[in-house]
Amino acid sequence: MKECFLLFLISIIALLFRSLFFPDNVYFGYDQARDSFSSIEILKGGFKIIGPPSSLHDNLFHGPLIYYIYAPIYLLFNNNPEAVSFIFRLMNASGLFLVYIIASNVFNKKVGLIAAFLFAISYEQSQYSLFFSHPSLAVLTVLLYYLGLSLLLFRKNPKGLLLALLGIGLSIQFHFVNLLLFVGFFISLIYFYTDFKILKKRLLLLSLMIFLFSVSTFLIAEYKFHFRQFKALAELNSSFTFTMIPQVSIRSIHDNFVSDKQMVMLLSFILAGVATVILINKSFRKQAVFLVIWFFTGLVPYLSGTTSYYHNPATSVSLIIFLSLIINWILKKNILIGLGLMLFITVSNINLILNQNMKGPNKDFVIQPGLLISDEKKVIDFCYSKAQGRDFALNGLTIPLYINTTWSYLFEWYGKQKYHYLPVWGGKAAEGFAGNLRKISKRSDLPLDQCLIIEPTVGISEHDKNDFFREESYFSQIVEQTQFGTITVQYRRRI
Repeated sequence: MKECFLLFLISIIALLFRSLFFPDNVYFGYDQARDSFSSIEILKGGFKIIGPPSSLHDNLFHGPLIYYIYAPIYLLFNNNPEAVSFIFRLMNASGLFLVYIIASNVFNKKVGLIAAFLFAISYEQSQYSLFFSHPSLAVLTVLLYYLGLSLLLFRKNPKGLLLALLGIGLSIQFHFVNLLLFVGFFISLIYFYTDFKILKKRLLLLSLMIFLFSVSTFLIAEYKFHFRQFKALAELNSSFTFTMIPQVSIRSIHDNFVSDKQMVMLLSFILAGVATVILINKSFRKQAVFLVIWFFTGLVPYLSGTTSYYHNPATSVSLIIFLSLIINWILKKNILIGLGLMLFITVSNINLILNQNMKGPNKDFVIQPGLLISDEKKVIDFCYSKAQGRDFALNGLTIPLYINTTWSYLFEWYGKQKYHYLPVWGGKAAEGFAGNLRKISKRSDLPLDQCLIIEPTVGISEHDKNDFFREESYFSQIVEQTQFGTITVQYRRRI
């Protein structure tokens, strides 16, 4: 009963930390608009067997599960992406219960409570909760995998294998890179072989069936599209580098425990030293090996040279549980020092959250930090206010270039509901991308009133920017220009 009350308090803290600045810090860019359109298609009777595309290869796609999560939220909240963002924050906060159970299985309930608290205040996890996209939900499913594994290895519960393989399958739905969880799974199978011997053939078969069901959309898509994803995976660059591993490891410590960069190195050496001592000592060797496999499995994607935040969801939870064990030891020896350490970690995380989360997801998640719905609404209001009820045209310097999906969704959802009519799109617009704004390619047929929206131009070459503005100056002239956050908007008149 005491644990339940404490977990309730911790859950309130977790939700508070994730809800700070909401809804002003909801990020909404091209990926979010694209996936939102796909989800709305499901509500209209569509059926999806492939999910969002990957940037690694034209024929690589993630699972479609994310669309089926978005769809009912959009149905209930009238296509409002802010509602989806809030549900994401709530779901991420609920991960503390999985962390508590895993840490309790591996060690004890006191370590579980400390781990749940550190997860609740984690800056890293607060950033995952702000990332309105499919990889962020893998935090929960990766935790489900390790929950199942901890049940099997430390509670001798064979049914843990069911949860473990379900967790891997669902994680692959959210990002195919989570296939690499099998690296850690097979290492665990070898090291903890005697623990796996309790499994019966019937349970093994049932676990395999659950896994295959959880990835069935991939299997159907592969059959339908002649194994194009399998071929694409075979074509990926297989070169490896270890250069990013130290950087990502240090970032994990910085974004969970210590915001001071000098102290990050000190804590890194302390954790490595204590882990080494525990691995040598037989008392907690099994638990330490479990956490080490967990942590280094999460680093495997970074052997490709990437530094993207979302390639290792929940990897840092292994560090959280390990540090929770150390804090629990310290609390037994000297409660003031232990509480002081927890206070220090809390202040470090609060410092990062207050300084960054108002801006939305950081640059390790998105290429256009600061592209927030709160500012995008102001842009839309500005355009309608200048038009004063008249028809007007839109154009945009967008990422990706010449794709109006983001602004089409925003104007259809927010602009049309508030002002009861839509502008036309008057600039170049690549074919085949989601969006329902009517396009007019002949500039002389456009309305006199025009709005040019300039997104953060990170990733757009100077050559493309110069060409864009040179062409625009042939057809319209600036009447007024203003800035909303990282977005510039120009009210123009047709020449």
